Amino acid sequence: MRYIFVLLMLISSSAHAEWEEYGDNIYSKDIELNPLTQRVSVQLLIDLAPGSNSHVYHMQYQCENGVPTKQRTFWSAFYKGNMGSGEADYKSTGADWIPIVDSRFTYMVVNLCNDVHKLRPERNPLY
Repeated sequence: MRYIFVLLMLISSSAHAEWEEYGDNIYSKDIELNPLTQRVSVQLLIDLAPGSNSHVYHMQYQCENGVPTKQRTFWSAFYKGNMGSGEADYKSTGADWIPIVDSRFTYMVVNLCNDVHKLRPERNPLY
């Protein structure tokens, strides 16, 4: 009987990603590193001020040798509350590649590009 209870508890638990703080009211989640294409996908949240509004972006970055070279935004949302809460206004930006834009979270993207660069597959010297 207790095995059924444990099984039901495991099934009923939520499986959502938590925001990871990077400092200065910047958070990330759902980070995907693709070492074959040298791309990083991430959702970024920026709290504008305590008790104020927040922005969430779903971004993708192209990296070369551990350095971000271009970026694109799949969608963004403006929330009336902190941490992506409250009424939301969503916008899709078409996901066109643009040159990298220096921003409040550039240092985090540089770290992610370094991570994806370390994961790249080794090239066969015969090819």
